Amino acid sequence: MENLNKVLIHITAVQTGDYYMARSYPDDDYNNNGKIELYKVPVYTINLMNLDNTSSLISWKALRFMPYWNDPSQPSNHYKTKGWVNSGLHQLEFKPISAYIPGYSTANRDSPYKGAFRLRNSFLIHAGPLQINDAGWGAAGCVEVIGDFRVFKANICHLAGYDGRNCDKTLLYMVGNNLLYVKMDQAEVPDLKVNYFNEYSVK
Repeated sequence: MENLNKVLIHITAVQTGDYYMARSYPDDDYNNNGKIELYKVPVYTINLMNLDNTSSLISWKALRFMPYWNDPSQPSNHYKTKGWVNSGLHQLEFKPISAYIPGYSTANRDSPYKGAFRLRNSFLIHAGPLQINDAGWGAAGCVEVIGDFRVFKANICHLAGYDGRNCDKTLLYMVGNNLLYVKMDQAEVPDLKVNYFNEYSVK
């Protein structure tokens, strides 16, 4: 795996104009009426690029900010704010990805795709909904990629110069050798609670 290219995962502040209907996580019945609330969440562009050839760019859509209920009676230590949180990182400086977790499985909804890239502490990039109209995913601050996460990972390996079968092994090598970078542009945090959309019964 020598002579691989350096690759950047650039999480932009550019909204695509799409909106995703998300639920709050982990408590998705905010008013305890037996129905799940949905909130309009903006969708952002992620660009993958070979740092030695920045014209080789592959774009994806992702969720950056999601509604999160940090239960005051049992608060998470990841957030200083208790209660309602517009979860997600505001920005992240250009830096090497600190870890790749090949066996990671999503917690809030089942996904056929595994793997996650650590941004900082418990904040990750991982699989999200397969399509924008696949409503009801939640998150606690992670970036969720919309679509086939296997292809997202394969795009990174391709930009690095590897088109073999074992992409996970390549990603581990890239992270271990500071060949995979991330940058998250500063974005204004949307007021997701104001963007309450609708609720539906789970029965």
